[in-house]
Amino acid sequence: MNPARLNLTTQVIGYQHSFFLTLPRARRTPALASALDAVTEGLCTLHDKIGQASEAEKAVGCYQWLRAEPTLGSERDLPHPGISNADAMLRIEATSHDRVARVQQHLNGVMSAHGGTLEAIGGVQRPHSYTSYAMTQYAYTPALAPRPASEHPLGVVTPMNKTPEWWAMDWIKRESFFLPRLDAEDRMIVKGHSLASEEAIATVVRRLAHAPERYGQPGQYDFVGYFEFAQANAHVFRRVMAALRDRAQNPEWKYVLEGPEWWGQRVASAADAVGPGLA
Repeated sequence: MNPARLNLTTQVIGYQHSFFLTLPRARRTPALASALDAVTEGLCTLHDKIGQASEAEKAVGCYQWLRAEPTLGSERDLPHPGISNADAMLRIEATSHDRVARVQQHLNGVMSAHGGTLEAIGGVQRPHSYTSYAMTQYAYTPALAPRPASEHPLGVVTPMNKTPEWWAMDWIKRESFFLPRLDAEDRMIVKGHSLASEEAIATVVRRLAHAPERYGQPGQYDFVGYFEFAQANAHVFRRVMAALRDRAQNPEWKYVLEGPEWWGQRVASAADAVGPGLA
């Protein structure tokens, strides 16, 4: 489904990709770590970054390594072993698709040479206009700005699709799922997406990638969410995700199919991502 036909913006302001790496333990060598670190040479690290990356940094390309925390993640509706079984992840943000494509090409070569596998998901970044201006102001104006890994060590990826029924809806009906619903006495009977996720606005850093061109296409996700937060706020993230998945309070989720929820620890280098102590 083309965004323009859905009353959604078609503007692209950047690219965001998550590259999931799976490697046999015997192949996790210092040589591999060096080869992987060479992939990000010349890019800007987000590991110690306070606040949003600048336009100049995004033009160069930004990256963050994460080491898998498999006991924290979970399988959801859509099996995807390339994500679920990944040992590490490299996240890339850039204003140029060519920059992301070059990273992927380089990664493919390294992983192939070292007997590993690579799974890439992601898409484009768009202005915060998926819902109304008022909802955008509510959800993003007070949003928590990115923090360095020393403060926000955890990162989570949540890929998902919306069902064909969702995309077939009138845009006004889709919009209504983000708002609370009241009965005839003005009593709230359903929170909707906005109130179900409200607790995360000031505690969880959120980024979203949209399908590159069209939603509802086979073989790609409609949305890939990426979240960073402090260890002390891991319970907030879990509580918000549980609230969103509660179809009685957030009926939108009847139209959601989730890929694996992947958790990782933000780390400074490829050596820390694929095998601590290799550097």
